[in-house]
Amino acid sequence: GALVDGLAAQFQMRLNGTLLSNLRSGEKRPAAELMGLKLHALAGIGHPQRFFGHLHALGLDFAAHVFPDHHAYQPGDLDWPDADALLMTEKDAVKCAAFADARYWFLPVEAEMDPAFGPKILEILRERNGRKIT
Repeated sequence: GALVDGLAAQFQMRLNGTLLSNLRSGEKRPAAELMGLKLHALAGIGHPQRFFGHLHALGLDFAAHVFPDHHAYQPGDLDWPDADALLMTEKDAVKCAAFADARYWFLPVEAEMDPAFGPKILEILRERNGRKIT
């Protein structure tokens, strides 16, 4: 709800994940193997900069393309003839699967919250409920 979303904004969240999956073949590769290629990264999610920041942290250099959250991708949206590889979120990959070619890769990630987030939520719940929560 709004309380948790507001609280989450106060805590740092980072993404974990280093293994890219090819949308066409299912092949998996460490992100570092794409270093030096002409890369385009796209994101149609709520916080695209978090995804792009994660790719940069993995050492990748790319042209970033932001699409609206929940965008319904069409092949023409991703027409970058100079691209050796297109990098996207898992959420976006589902929407591109029907027309993906061998250049399409997605990065499965898991969100990792600041360790202090859980105890803070419990503290708020205890205060609201006036009873012990374990």
